[in-house]
Amino acid sequence: MKHALAFDPTTYFRIVAETLLRNHGETALSYAEDALRKMRILGDDEGFELWSGIERQLFKKVRERHIPKGAMIH
Repeated sequence: MKHALAFDPTTYFRIVAETLLRNHGETALSYAEDALRKMRILGDDEGFELWSGIERQLFKKVRERHIPKGAMIH
């Protein structure tokens, strides 16, 4: 169940994603998948939401790394 937040956590998720990628490279994606799986098994909805946000930012950052500057995506 999603909770209304008093702030936009996207900046936090971006910082965590950047740190994970800096420290672990693209292996950070599998760490996020493992965390999501663990949160689901534990029934931790808040943890799942947090890791979902982090994973979205990880995918975004990895995708940005692989798109050449000036390339257009349709």
